[in-house]
Amino acid sequence: MNTPAQQAQRFLLAWLIGCLLGVLYGALRPLRRKHPHLADLLFAAATGWGWLEHSFRICRGDMRLPYTLCLLLGIWVFDRTAGVWLQPVFVLFWKGLGGI
Repeated sequence: MNTPAQQAQRFLLAWLIGCLLGVLYGALRPLRRKHPHLADLLFAAATGWGWLEHSFRICRGDMRLPYTLCLLLGIWVFDRTAGVWLQPVFVLFWKGLGGI
């Protein structure tokens, strides 16, 4: 049985991993316009890695659906809040990278 503090820590870490994946999702959005399959593959690989890290390293194999939902909610909330503000930065990054 898990303690409430342990549960809270796992939810918080799932949320933080989700927010990091939200940053990646926003960063790959400009790339997705020209190369949708590549951007989707990179994001799917990162999401799978994040889920595996959380499920097996942080939770030590105690996989539960609410943890995964919290991870996905972190992606969605970050994309809808700070991701909107960071969109111009990511567009400039990909334009600069494309100019090289």
